[in-house]
Amino acid sequence: MKKRFFISTLSVILMTVFMVPGIVNAKVEATNLKEAVNEEIEIFGSEASYADQVEQLKSYDLSGYKNSNQKVNVYMFRGSSCSHCFEAIDHFASIYAESGKYFNLITYEVWNNADNNSLMEDVAGELGEEASGVPFIVIGDKSWSGYASSYDDEMMSKIKSEFKKSTEKRTDIVKEVSSDDYSKDYSNDIVALIIILVVVAGIVCGIIYTRKNTTKK
Repeated sequence: MKKRFFISTLSVILMTVFMVPGIVNAKVEATNLKEAVNEEIEIFGSEASYADQVEQLKSYDLSGYKNSNQKVNVYMFRGSSCSHCFEAIDHFASIYAESGKYFNLITYEVWNNADNNSLMEDVAGELGEEASGVPFIVIGDKSWSGYASSYDDEMMSKIKSEFKKSTEKRTDIVKEVSSDDYSKDYSNDIVALIIILVVVAGIVCGIIYTRKNTTKK
């Protein structure tokens, strides 16, 4: 009986251990400029037609890059192996040395991450738009679908206009949407699982105790 109880309890514990990481990790995943550049280099590095562009991307010094709450958030929803996304990332990397003091680049890969895609759709909906393709770039309350060099001046103008505001008065639609829907505290779920674990273990113990007493009789 003791052996059966041990095996049953161990099974419940193992199930809980494997379930918890899946719940905790069920969140939107973002990458910064440096991480996004490294991902693009890895994705396009083996393609001969992108050899020159990849070398150019490698040439940018992003060693000192880090996000800061004082800078304006530039959000880019992108797709893995998307050529226009590659161009957009190259643009922001190219202006980092001169203008990196103004902005953070926060990217979300949406082709392989359903949660990131849902966030993009929710942000587009909040803006009264439809995210029909990538890259989908959002700065403050303004968005750009796709990427073309003709967007560069307009995007920088928006970055600087937001930067002039105090951090409390800046518009950040993505942050507002994500804080409402995607910053869930998963500690309650973990507590619930622990309670379930205790209850199940108690039931198993009760069954074993009852059977043991019945056998004695």
